[in-house]
Amino acid sequence: MTDVNDYVTGKVVKDTKLGFFLLKFVNLPLIGSFVRNEMINGTKKYAPKTIDMDKASKLIQDSIKCALGERVCRVLHRESELTQSVFLDELADGMVQAGKAKYAPKNEAINTLRNYSKKHAMILSTVDKKPLEICCSSKETCIYWNMERNGLRCVNCTQSG
Repeated sequence: MTDVNDYVTGKVVKDTKLGFFLLKFVNLPLIGSFVRNEMINGTKKYAPKTIDMDKASKLIQDSIKCALGERVCRVLHRESELTQSVFLDELADGMVQAGKAKYAPKNEAINTLRNYSKKHAMILSTVDKKPLEICCSSKETCIYWNMERNGLRCVNCTQSG
């Protein structure tokens, strides 16, 4: 299970960086199947799934607080288009305290996602067994989409949320 501390300390960024490195080996004989299994098992704790704007808005409205911050994969790919993540509740607190996000009114968080969602799929990730991160992903630089392109099914692409 991943937790707020994994985000605050940068462990999530380190794990994502390792994931990008390991993608080079997923199609190699012998080691490839081991790497594939490890990567799939590593992403299960986040339970990433695509969501639509209605689901994202409801999650934000139902949250106690929210914050806006740079998405994890953007930290590793500075050349990529800037999109933001919305962090909810205790993840919002942790990311703000770590200086990685800023609190935002709920309507600002929703409008930010609405602007990005025209071009980017929104992915909901689980932290501490709760849906706490909504990311407007970049299909080119997102670890999940890169895994998908390499045949590693990790995103539950349902709009039902």
